[in-house]
Amino acid sequence: MDTKDNRLGKGLSAIFGEKNLEFPEIKSEPKNDTLIDIDKIDLNPNQPREEFTDAELNELKNSIKEYGLLNPVTVKLSNDKQRYILIAGERRLRATKLLGESKIKASVIDKEDISNMDLAVLAIIENIQREDLNPVELSNSYQMLIDNYGLTQEQLSEKVKKQRSTIANILRLQKLPAEIKVSLKKNEISEAHARVLLRVEDKEKQIDLWRKVISEKIPVRTLEELTKSGVKEKTRKPKISPVLWDPQNERNEDKLRRFFGTRVKINKKSKDTGEIVIEYYNLNDLERILDKCD
Repeated sequence: MDTKDNRLGKGLSAIFGEKNLEFPEIKSEPKNDTLIDIDKIDLNPNQPREEFTDAELNELKNSIKEYGLLNPVTVKLSNDKQRYILIAGERRLRATKLLGESKIKASVIDKEDISNMDLAVLAIIENIQREDLNPVELSNSYQMLIDNYGLTQEQLSEKVKKQRSTIANILRLQKLPAEIKVSLKKNEISEAHARVLLRVEDKEKQIDLWRKVISEKIPVRTLEELTKSGVKEKTRKPKISPVLWDPQNERNEDKLRRFFGTRVKINKKSKDTGEIVIEYYNLNDLERILDKCD
C-alpha cells in the first residue's frame, strides 16, 4: 500500500506534470531549502484551513523551539522575484513568528506559470495529507474551487485524487444549516452525525435533532434509528437502539467511513475483540472499496 508521502507525490505530479514541475515531498527529505525573511512571505489567499487555535499554535511553537522546524514551509517566488507566496505551512509560519524568529526554512518553487487554481489545489492536497482540515473546511475548499474555477466534480476528483463519491459526500455538507456547520467545526458532532442529519429535509427538525445529539450525547447509530422513519410522522415514535455512547468507537467508525466512502460499523464482542462491517451497494462499489486496499 502506498505511503502518504507517495500518494502526495503522485497527486502533485498529476496536477503539475504537464508543466514539468518538481515539488518537494511534504514529509521526505526537503529539496532546495533555504532560509528566507518571514516578512517577505505573503499568505496564500486560497488557504483552505480557516482556523488556527492558540493551543495548537503554542504547542507547535514549543516543539519548534525544542527540536527546530522539521518540515520547511513551501513557497512560490513572486513574479517580480522580490517576495514569496506561501503555498503550504501557514501553521508553521505562525508558530515561528510567535517565537520571534525573523527567518524560516522554506522550499522555494521558482516557477512563474503556477495559476491561482494550482496554488489552491496544492494547499488543499497538503492539508489533506496532513489531515489538518476539518470536514467543513474541506467542503468549503472544494466548493470554492468549483465556484471560482468552474470545475466539475469529476475534474475536482482528478485534481485532488479522491473518488468522485467522496467529493460529492463532502460537498453535501454545504447544505447544513450554519449552526450545525459551526458545531461540526468545533467537533461537537462528528461528520457521521452530520451526514445522518442531512437525511432530514425539514431544517427545523434537523436543528432540533442536532440539539438533541449535543445535549444527550446521542451516538450515530441511535441517530440513524431516529431518522429512519423520516422524523416527519410525529405520532410514530422511532425505536431508539440501546447503544451506549462510545466516543472513541464512533471516531474510529467515522475515520473508516471517510476512508472507504461508505457506511462502516464496528461491533464490539468483548473488551478487546469485535468485527468491522463495511457495506457496499453494487459490484462497482465493491471494486472501488477493494482498490483502496491495494
